[in-house]
Amino acid sequence: MFGIGIRYLMGWAMAAMDGENKERAEWPPHPDRVFMALAAAWFETGKDESEGAALRWLEKLSPPQILATGMEARTSTTSYVPVNDTKTYTAKKVDEICSDSKSPMSKFKEAGLSLLPEYRSRQPRSFPVAVPHDPVVHLIWENEIPLDHREGLASLCNKAVSIGHPASVVQMWFSDNPPKANLAPTTGVSLHRLRTFGPGRLQYLEDRCNRETVIEFLDRAEQIKNAKGKEKRKLQDIQAKRFPGSPPVSLRPEPGLWQGYDRPPNQEYKAAPGSLFDPRLVILSISGKKLSLSSTLKLTEALRGALLAHCPPPLPEWLTGHAFNGARSSIPHLSIIPLPFAGSNHADGRLMGAALVLPRNLDPAETERILAPWLWEEGTGKVRNHRLFVGHWLECHASLETRETPPLNLKTETWTSPAHHWATVTPIVLDRHFDGPKKWELAAEAVKDSCERIGLPRPSYLILHPVSMVQGVPRSNEFPWIFRKKDNGRMHHSHAVIIFDQEVQGPVILGAGRFRGYGLCRPLIQGGEVHG
Repeated sequence: MFGIGIRYLMGWAMAAMDGENKERAEWPPHPDRVFMALAAAWFETGKDESEGAALRWLEKLSPPQILATGMEARTSTTSYVPVNDTKTYTAKKVDEICSDSKSPMSKFKEAGLSLLPEYRSRQPRSFPVAVPHDPVVHLIWENEIPLDHREGLASLCNKAVSIGHPASVVQMWFSDNPPKANLAPTTGVSLHRLRTFGPGRLQYLEDRCNRETVIEFLDRAEQIKNAKGKEKRKLQDIQAKRFPGSPPVSLRPEPGLWQGYDRPPNQEYKAAPGSLFDPRLVILSISGKKLSLSSTLKLTEALRGALLAHCPPPLPEWLTGHAFNGARSSIPHLSIIPLPFAGSNHADGRLMGAALVLPRNLDPAETERILAPWLWEEGTGKVRNHRLFVGHWLECHASLETRETPPLNLKTETWTSPAHHWATVTPIVLDRHFDGPKKWELAAEAVKDSCERIGLPRPSYLILHPVSMVQGVPRSNEFPWIFRKKDNGRMHHSHAVIIFDQEVQGPVILGAGRFRGYGLCRPLIQGGEVHG
């Protein structure tokens, strides 16, 4: 195992996540950006052979793990910076303009005055800055590094001076014993999408920069300018043969490969039986107009519509809930659940976010193909912000939750930690109507059946009640009804407390409304507090 340590000496990192738009700061630093900083050090210090071999070895490794804290984005202001020097006239032409008293001011500017501060044009520029909670970052590889490559890589780390913008000054070092990472490469839907490098990246950067060729052209152009007669014509012929057509250019590198990064799986909890739903939730934060938990159906309807409208075709059955012939799906499919402020003192049940709950055992590549374009902007890794609007009922924005320490109710483990006792935060919708003196006992048995239907063990105890055991949750009669499609009949719903003989892992989502946000349960322990 080895790593590369990075310390941001100014306490902040200046690099734009979205390329030329320069609107949002990049954090954590993308591995490809670190590789480019090492490559720049190599290009600018003589291209030592051992250092180049170390970079070519490094680019063939799998993407590194990362240790990086969260950050605060500094408020970006627009600055107006001078453009590059404009083309000026020859000395003879300048003398002609200056000797002519009738020359307009525009001619004087073209002749050279445009280079002076008061006449020089400026363009708006933004410089997004991330201020990390800890300015030290580590890139970590599990591989063993050969001794000769170790020396070359350590030398390059000592030479690197900045990452991203030249003002983002860093100290870099090689580490034989790096710390434990908090972000690891993953497939499927993930917390971050970062640019990484791969085989051939160093050669690509060298070709793209085209440094030697550009310098050769400029040097010869300067010689032609100072030469005369036959020598000048000879140099011009060499230049024309060497660079026919247009002069060589140095281009900015295009982004490298893209890799998902997420927090390593939580290993604190022992294995517990779970349902057909995957415990790795895709957490979304909600901003804008305040929404109550009772607007769950409107929120899940708007989110599902946004997903179906923007995800690339063909849309799979696990996403739509319908077979390709339009019939209702018989396989597990996507569920959308609300994440309210609940389960603690002063909880008021307002919606803080939502979560996409995927079926277990989906192909990670398939989930990434479908959900990645909806979660992130293509080519930038920037999180998309989706406007959700349903008439006067709902207006808000939803985006992927990426904070290092999100609120308790936006943490996956709050809803999935193994527990014996569970209580509903949205009422369970009964799939049948019961009459008679034992209707509630029969309804409770039906809910127990629904636990087995999603793969959980049968509860040892279950009670239905109009009031939730989770603080801040509205009564069941404050939630809108769900109606059957076949006859438009109203389906009854109720809160519940569920006890299992053994710990089960969430998410626990039960009943006929489980794909629309109803029937969501939260783990309880003694005293009514939640795992978090």
